[in-house]
Amino acid sequence: MTHTSFTLQQNIYKAKHGPITIEDVDEKNISSLALQGIINSASDASVGVAAAYHPDCSLSSLAFATLTRVFIVHFSAANKQDPQQEQKKKKKGQEQLPPASRGRILIQDQILCNIGIKLYGYRIDRIALALFRDFSLHINGAIDILSASTTDDRRSLQAIMNALGGEGLLHKDNVETLFAHREGSAKSKDVALQAWVACRASTFDAMALKFAAISQIDTNTIPDIHLSALAKISRDAEIMDSLKPTQVVNNVNADLSFKKGSIKLECTRFSTRIMKSESQVIHIETLNGKTITGRVRRINGKQAHIKVQGVSNAPGKVLSVTTFGRADLTAAESVREDVVLRTLQGNITLTKHPFFRSIWAPSLNVSWPPLCTSTASSVYYPNGLLNYSQYCAVERIISQADSDRLLLIQGPPGTGKTTVIAASVNSMINTGPKERTVWLVAHSNVAVKNIAEKLDKVGFRNFKLLVSKDFHYDWHEHLYERLEHCFIRSDSFGGGPVAVSRRLLNKHTNEHTRVILCTLSMLSNPHIEEFTRQVPVQTVIIDEASQIEVGDYLPLLRRFQRSLQKMVFIGDDKQHRMPLVIGSFISRHVYTHQLLMTVHDITSNNACHFLDVKKGQQQKSGKSWINQQELYVVIKLARIYNNQGKQYRILTPYDGQRSAIEGQLKSAELPWEDKCFNVDSFQGNEEDHIIISLVRTQGVGFLKNSRRTNVMLTRCKKSMIICTNRDFVTKGEAAGTLVGKLALTMGPDSWLDSPDRVNKT
Repeated sequence: MTHTSFTLQQNIYKAKHGPITIEDVDEKNISSLALQGIINSASDASVGVAAAYHPDCSLSSLAFATLTRVFIVHFSAANKQDPQQEQKKKKKGQEQLPPASRGRILIQDQILCNIGIKLYGYRIDRIALALFRDFSLHINGAIDILSASTTDDRRSLQAIMNALGGEGLLHKDNVETLFAHREGSAKSKDVALQAWVACRASTFDAMALKFAAISQIDTNTIPDIHLSALAKISRDAEIMDSLKPTQVVNNVNADLSFKKGSIKLECTRFSTRIMKSESQVIHIETLNGKTITGRVRRINGKQAHIKVQGVSNAPGKVLSVTTFGRADLTAAESVREDVVLRTLQGNITLTKHPFFRSIWAPSLNVSWPPLCTSTASSVYYPNGLLNYSQYCAVERIISQADSDRLLLIQGPPGTGKTTVIAASVNSMINTGPKERTVWLVAHSNVAVKNIAEKLDKVGFRNFKLLVSKDFHYDWHEHLYERLEHCFIRSDSFGGGPVAVSRRLLNKHTNEHTRVILCTLSMLSNPHIEEFTRQVPVQTVIIDEASQIEVGDYLPLLRRFQRSLQKMVFIGDDKQHRMPLVIGSFISRHVYTHQLLMTVHDITSNNACHFLDVKKGQQQKSGKSWINQQELYVVIKLARIYNNQGKQYRILTPYDGQRSAIEGQLKSAELPWEDKCFNVDSFQGNEEDHIIISLVRTQGVGFLKNSRRTNVMLTRCKKSMIICTNRDFVTKGEAAGTLVGKLALTMGPDSWLDSPDRVNKT
């Protein structure tokens, strides 16, 4: 046990306060006497709480603070069972909770569930669920102080300022510095200070009144089966958020315009476009050597208006533009987080909803509400033929039996899943009750567009397609030329019920549409209710369902739980992006065996190779790096893959190399558009075959960031080849990185000495 003492209030609050004692301990060394010290020093039984997390988002440390003392507990990793045994138990529906140690039980009994203590913390919903998921611990009397903020974004600096008492009491710059880091990278002193200011805020009369009105979290009152589901939903969301890049090189035109403290840039690539964000900062490097820092003021299609300071005249042409900081939560992500919080607070009863139970607690009895109509539909597909399996699938989709209220339709590629969707919609609209409505959703805008084109092709045109302006305007307008008759863009939402009714009118039949297509995230748009009032969300058919993380359905279930009557998931549950050898490695080294491994046809080690570029050397290129020898090797590989008709993409950590490869592909008359990507810009995408140019031969650089390296190594569906220097990866500085560990796992046989060897593997 270590003891330190320092003054906290001068950093955060303007009012002075005495020194604070910090006790820093491991959970195994916790004593009842030490915990009693925190309890005895609590003013009005108020204790502040703050947490830090491991890279895999599990809880690493927890700080408890009073006005004079902070007690920090460092947790060892949660006990893991044998992965194969875990998989067997999961298949049987058994949720196995980790055992609780003596130290953890002491924390729960004396602080976490002490009825005489109120716990105040930021995002305490995440803390509560992490305690249960990682250590089987409960928490009672927990107040999420961010719920006292009136801002929409609970993660914003303004929300934190509001929760801590407002700008009149605080040094804003110091608060921003304290909370600028991600929770996973917090140091002990930072976690201690965060817990202390939470406790301090609870002592102000004005804040105490606000906190008293917030529903507290008592996980002891929630059934374990529901708590397990909420914990998984929360953890999955945190992992996905942690994988977002913290630095993105934005592709822009070199020319810019400058006017009154604002720079206008034109983005040239959708995947790396500059986006509106409160937390991100834009760095603009110019050819004359200047570095300009600013924040996004406005986005209009490809045009980004950046507010800058200290710039009095036009700075010249652009060399590079980089966005620093993780992107804000999307509307759907914010709704998902809010639903979990409010469920824990007892403000909503989502866990009693039949669809929630069917998805996350299938062992419980489900009582389905009556349908709005008992009239049945029949199979109707006049413009096409259905085989037997397709016909059976359509029958189940249009069925109104309770056993089909939650339905999964699985079909490998080429089996006609889109045809099944088209036939089902035709059947429900043309033979079913006039009150029945259908919403067709998918993860991506392109997938939604494909469904729309299929419906149009078979002659069904009585539907509307909702598309966000951000995706359409200036970027993908050409994709929707064939669908102008049904197209509604998000910036035209609004205008009142009459205007919305007009937009839903089919000009040819003079009837209102009962079929709407959109992405799943569009259902979290605050203005979507203008449409759902007139076209209720009753039957929802989800295409490409295997690409959607199951927690993403939470906003849909919460927002439309009164009207929702049927959910149909269509996709291929046997897809798992990575070949077995890569997926197993990532599961072991990144997710501590927690990554769920599904079936993959490729089990051979030939799915992963390294190509030894012996003479390759890194070279500085502006603010980036290039490797000429790797460049030549990559072009040779691209020519081989192109001649073989393989679908491939090229990834590299450095934008200098990306630009050089793209230019060389063009010169070699090889496909070059959308072929080569900076790793961060390819986040969330995949391809059959991936070629990686590692670039560096000295210093680990990019490779020291295991999260970003994980993104790089998990993009392939069939094969991956990494071009690098063998000595650098196996014996040099990169040997201890994730790439070095992969090379060690794959062994000497995975190394090739020439691109021509690819033909023989």
